[in-house]
Order: sequence, then structure tokens, then C-alpha cells
Amino acid sequence: MASLSFSVKDVPPEGTRIACVVGKEDLQLDEHDPGIQDVLALTATIHADETNFLVEGELNGLLLHECVRCLESFATPADLSFQAVYKDRSQRRSKEPEAVPGDSEREETDCRSVVEQRIELQEMLREQLILSIPMQPLCSEGCQGLCQVCGQNLNVQRCGCKEVKTESPFAILQEAKLSQKPLA
Repeated sequence: MASLSFSVKDVPPEGTRIACVVGKEDLQLDEHDPGIQDVLALTATIHADETNFLVEGELNGLLLHECVRCLESFATPADLSFQAVYKDRSQRRSKEPEAVPGDSEREETDCRSVVEQRIELQEMLREQLILSIPMQPLCSEGCQGLCQVCGQNLNVQRCGCKEVKTESPFAILQEAKLSQKPLA
């Protein structure tokens, strides 16, 4: 199990390099999250200044998906680049003015907090992984899906079922248009 928690005291100003492998349990992925084939390789660098820590890196490996058309599992490469800023709000200098609400909303929403003098990467990496998943994963662009009658995977074998013609919900509008009499 990889440690994704780092003490801010262990990060020198010139930065520190991280290289490890992370698994499903390291990122606390559940059954509804993307699957991982084996492990993912994490490489990152943590740069430090007085109160901020910039984490830049990549997460590489294979992700497992379920095709929305044929319901078969398939793997795709995960080559995720990420960048996150962690702010140590306990170390704020007394001369630094308090942030005015609405002043830098974008900056604040992209920042994470250092908690108890530790930089926690787990939640950020999990979010990056989940956000990289397509809304409707397809095993291939030409996936035929399943037969609507018998459920046969049409990528594997054609079935003998007649094609089911589904009527468009807008068909009634087409009928209404055709039944209108032209104005004289």
C-alpha cells in the first residue's frame, strides 16, 4: 500500500520527487468507480514555498470500463497529468491581508488545504481518475451493442431476430405536419 500522505516538514524548498505504484485500495475506489488493471504508476513532484505546495505529476496504467452498448469489459490506457495547489493556512503571515470574499474565487476553488501539517494526495488523485472517465465509455466506435429482443452481443454473432423499429417520440409531430391542409 503506497503512502499518499506527506509531512510538510519533509518537503524542502527545492521540492521532493515521488515515484510509487498505487492500487484500488490506495485511492479508496469503490465498485461504482473505474476499475484498475493491476496498479497505476504515480510520479510527482512537490514544490514548496512559505505557505503553498504545488503538486505536479502523472498517473499511468490501465483502467477497466464497461461498454454502455454491449456491456463487455475493456481496458484503456490512463495517462493523467495533474496539478494541485495545497495551502498551509496555519502558517499565514500576519502582514498578509485576509482574503476578501469573491476576490479570488477561482484561485480558492482550485486550492486544497494542508491538514494537520500533512499533504494528502489520495482524494485529489481519486477525483482526477474519476473525472478522466468518459460519460459513456465504448469498447469501440463501431460497437453494435446488444439485440433488443434476445440480448445477443451483436459484435460476437448476429441473431435471427427481426429488427425492432423504435418509433421516435417526435413521430406524432411528423404525422400532424402531414395531416395539415395547405392554406388556400
